[in-house]
Amino acid sequence: MKTNLVLWGLGRHSVNKILPSIKKTKNINLYGLFSRNRKALLEQSKKFSCKFWFNENLMLSDPKIDAVYLATPIGLHYKQGKKILKSGKHFWSEKSLASNYNEVKNLVKIAKKNKLAIFESFMHLYHPIFNKVNDLIKKKYVGEINSVSFNFFCPHMKKSDWRYNNKLGGGSLLDLGCYPVSSYLNLFKNNSKLHYVDLKKEKYFNVDTSGTSIFLNKNVFFILNWGFGFLYKNYLRIIGTKGIIIAEPFFSKPDSLIPQIKIYKNNKCKKILFPKTNHFIKMLDNFSDTLKNRNRINNHLQKCLVQSKMINSIILKKND
Repeated sequence: MKTNLVLWGLGRHSVNKILPSIKKTKNINLYGLFSRNRKALLEQSKKFSCKFWFNENLMLSDPKIDAVYLATPIGLHYKQGKKILKSGKHFWSEKSLASNYNEVKNLVKIAKKNKLAIFESFMHLYHPIFNKVNDLIKKKYVGEINSVSFNFFCPHMKKSDWRYNNKLGGGSLLDLGCYPVSSYLNLFKNNSKLHYVDLKKEKYFNVDTSGTSIFLNKNVFFILNWGFGFLYKNYLRIIGTKGIIIAEPFFSKPDSLIPQIKIYKNNKCKKILFPKTNHFIKMLDNFSDTLKNRNRINNHLQKCLVQSKMINSIILKKND
């Protein structure tokens, strides 16, 4: 049986990335759409031949829906996510899952009580380049690691964008910094001490626009950098005793860039190129498969908590 999925929210990301990917999955049926944008709702429901609703309560009362993919501003996720879970549907969420750790804890509590799943959409974790980097780390391909840096930067968007609105969960940490955090947590054991945090707020902005956090584990530094208002750049760099690994692009994968890993070792540079891969499809199919396994669902719930707790620690350290 395919998973009947509803997409809630029809912004540019949903229309350009999520909707086409859902249609190409093996195990998911695009059952319907919901959005406050009536024009987009009518256009996309016609294009993809699926149901649509003008009212979220009517949508959530449909017993045929298995899961809802929420693609709305982060500041709305908690209230909307609670509605999804309390209606008996699995909750698939765009990152970040919620605005703060307490909200995430409450969502996970509701999910566990109702034996439901919550998945946070970090698509880069399902791309072959991530798996290859993980393999190189485990094999100590460049020797003992000295430092790792995760970097995600992009130009400023229009000032009307919700990412610059505090009430809607804006800010660079929740929107961009969450990617380096998720990569750090999924590639390395979470036993490092948070050593330093710098969250910057540019003049005329009401949210953090860039940041750096540094974790220290014995003699290894983990440096996380992110920000709005820069040239587009997203990459991972690992410096080891026997070489250097650079993976780029590592998080989002623009069509104009070919994902590749460069390994500098023994005065040579080895390149590993990756074919065009839709990591959204891989992520969505993984979510659907996970619904069949309670242990895997619980693992995802725990990951949501750990991710949010680390972001919370960055915010608290900044406020020290």
